[in-house]
Amino acid sequence: MLGVAQSTILLLLILTRYRNRRNLPLALILFTLAARLGTIPLWTYETLLAHPWTMVVFSPIPFLGGPLVWWYAREATLVGAEAKPPLFPLHFSPYFIEAGAVGALILSLEPWEFQALAAQIFSDAPPWWIGARNILKLVSGVTYTLFAARLAFRPERSSSVLMQDPKHRHWLKVVVLAPVGIWASFSMVALRPELAGQVGERAPIAYVVVSLAMMAVFYAVSFHILLSPEALSPRRVHDRVRRENGVSSEHVARVAERVRHELERGGYQDPELSLTSLAKRVSAHPNHLSLAINDTFGESVPSLLNRYRLQHFVSEIEQGALEHRTILDLAFDAGFPSKSTFNRVFKQCYGTAPSQYAAQAAAEEGVPGVGADDEAGGRGAREHGAARRRGCADTGGQTVSSGPAKGAPRGENGGGHRPAARGTGAPANGRRSGNGGGNGAQERHGPANSAPANGRRA
Repeated sequence: MLGVAQSTILLLLILTRYRNRRNLPLALILFTLAARLGTIPLWTYETLLAHPWTMVVFSPIPFLGGPLVWWYAREATLVGAEAKPPLFPLHFSPYFIEAGAVGALILSLEPWEFQALAAQIFSDAPPWWIGARNILKLVSGVTYTLFAARLAFRPERSSSVLMQDPKHRHWLKVVVLAPVGIWASFSMVALRPELAGQVGERAPIAYVVVSLAMMAVFYAVSFHILLSPEALSPRRVHDRVRRENGVSSEHVARVAERVRHELERGGYQDPELSLTSLAKRVSAHPNHLSLAINDTFGESVPSLLNRYRLQHFVSEIEQGALEHRTILDLAFDAGFPSKSTFNRVFKQCYGTAPSQYAAQAAAEEGVPGVGADDEAGGRGAREHGAARRRGCADTGGQTVSSGPAKGAPRGENGGGHRPAARGTGAPANGRRSGNGGGNGAQERHGPANSAPANGRRA
């Protein structure tokens, strides 16, 4: 259990010394790796009989390895809300599904039945589901490793300025490729579950190879962290990128201010706006622009543009624009390039469909009021509902209850620079006509156009 103790110490070191969300998946990778490594010697018939919970807790751990590596690759290459894997709990559900299923199986057996099951597991003919779950673990690990490698080896897909640093790219490749040796050695065990029958006599060579591979990865990554702690400090990497690119903090601030001015005058309403085209508009190198947005706004270019577009859309909804326009019309006017993109981004931010959001806004706008007190109460309810719904469109992609988003620039009032509510962040000029964006005209005839409008007041 020495490895588990070492990994616990390293986990606490990473979480306390380098307090950064990006490092959490890496710390969990090392912890689960050491936990599985430390329990391999305990995988015996005697231990299983004495402590059945070890099979419930430790056997499903390989299901966590792949998702954790992919999560770390996303944190190292993407910024803001993009870094967190979509459908986050779903990726780790196989661990809990297997743990729950095995636990339920053990609890359903009589002592003599469980003894017979344990004897069968450590025999030359184990139950079929032992081999099946091992193959599922292998397929899961390899699949997630491929997803992580696609991010690590294709920096052009990255929205983080960290990927401009060669040392950061090298470190990420090491973390992503290191588990390949583990999965390769684990395949010898996964495809031959009958090897468990040899555990009582001697340690099967396949088990030894797996253990050595896990030890090599664990200690290689651990020593690299101890020797090069800047790998866990995004701020140090940002500073190194600035020095190597000859970019000063003042220049970054100027670029960020030009970006803010361009977006607040309505630049986000261009559906073709991208990192390259925005860089041309603000007269900055794309790398410098990416650095400025990462540093100042704490998010990527697409995330920043979508935040402004969502705020524009929400502001129009709250001002009653659906009385004479459709949801898609407003979405295209805000700058979203397609219906699918708008629906996906909106649901990621608010957790609901645009039509449901519009219906809720219409209901809150219709709060009755009788007399001065009731009128004030209705107005307060509407304002409370609007503030509650506004969510991540105002906070850099993350829903919070109060206060500016972490890493967001400070304004005169101490809050983050955001597109203002009620249309004040929308451009005073240059807004497109009521027909919306031309590139989405074909999608305006879909059934989604009319549903929310029915709930608006006449």
